[in-house]
Amino acid sequence: MSISGVFFTNKGLALQAKAQTGTPLHFTRIAIGDGELQGQAPQTFNKLMSEKLSIEITKLTIGEDGTAKVGGSFNNSNLEIGFYYRELGLFARDPDNMEQEILYVYGNAGALADYIPAQGSELIEKKIDIIAIIGNATKVSATINSSLIGLGPEDLELHDKSPESHQPIRQLIQTEENARIQGDSQLDAKIKNLSSPYVIPEGTDIPVQERVKGKMYFKVTSRQSSGETIESVRVSPNMGIKVQE
Repeated sequence: MSISGVFFTNKGLALQAKAQTGTPLHFTRIAIGDGELQGQAPQTFNKLMSEKLSIEITKLTIGEDGTAKVGGSFNNSNLEIGFYYRELGLFARDPDNMEQEILYVYGNAGALADYIPAQGSELIEKKIDIIAIIGNATKVSATINSSLIGLGPEDLELHDKSPESHQPIRQLIQTEENARIQGDSQLDAKIKNLSSPYVIPEGTDIPVQERVKGKMYFKVTSRQSSGETIESVRVSPNMGIKVQE
């Protein structure tokens, strides 16, 4: 399917101009069809030539470049007759008659249309995102069916990157990180404050309750000759340390 872009209908352009002065711009639905232009001017349309499916809106994102991304999706699970997905339209509420709607933008794929088969042959699902110009409109909204909203990869990525998402998890991670940093600082301080190790002479001992907290103690357990004039003192074998006297 290749619709290179959508463009304003005459009524859509008039509504967009009104929206610049504060008139609410409210999108109502998306529609697709199989109509062939055959030389007709789509700017005069207020409906699709041959509408086949009406699609509820599930996403509205206002950009900083004067555009809005309006999204929805459909499948052929209830489609009784297959058709060529050729037409695409975005509808908005008529501010002068709230019971009516205006075809805001329209697009047609012509010969590049995709065929959507009827139910039963294969399940076809398609996502639609329409980029519509809204200019400086400040009152932009849409009729959104929240029960149909699902997260795609792009939506999930944007959600995860948002600083407003996953607040309990973010707070827990920050708390743990702060505790780790504080613990490292306290450990560094303890190491820096340690005095030199104390070697307990052979045959003597210092009761545990009398030892200074944070001070390292090495207890001599045996002596051995390592040469004619040098005698070494061995501390506990489990320490793997030899201290020269």
